[in-house]
Amino acid sequence: MLARFVNRHTAKKISPLRGALVSDALTPETIIVRRSDLMTSELSDTELVMLNIERGSYYGVADTARVIWNYLDQPRSIAQVCDSLLTHYAVDRQTCEQQVLDFVRELLNDDLVYVVDKNA
Repeated sequence: MLARFVNRHTAKKISPLRGALVSDALTPETIIVRRSDLMTSELSDTELVMLNIERGSYYGVADTARVIWNYLDQPRSIAQVCDSLLTHYAVDRQTCEQQVLDFVRELLNDDLVYVVDKNA
């Protein structure tokens, strides 16, 4: 269901990841939000690139991953993200939650989102 990062380019070696400590403790109730200091640019109706100047890295997301990224413009729980996706995609809740959790772990590990509150 979810598109993975289509590209991940790093201009320098990345130090230990900030999000790694909390990414294993994610639950559907965890509230996350995307970082507001990232530069973004839309490549098409389905693709978006993000630049993390602090890390010297840029990332691309497409399709459903882009939908999730846009939805995280304000704090939302994983369950809320899935509620929204389930109205648009033919997928069962368990599969949706697992794939969204996996994608959010990637976003956390790359320091593109942060946890606002682990338990709503």
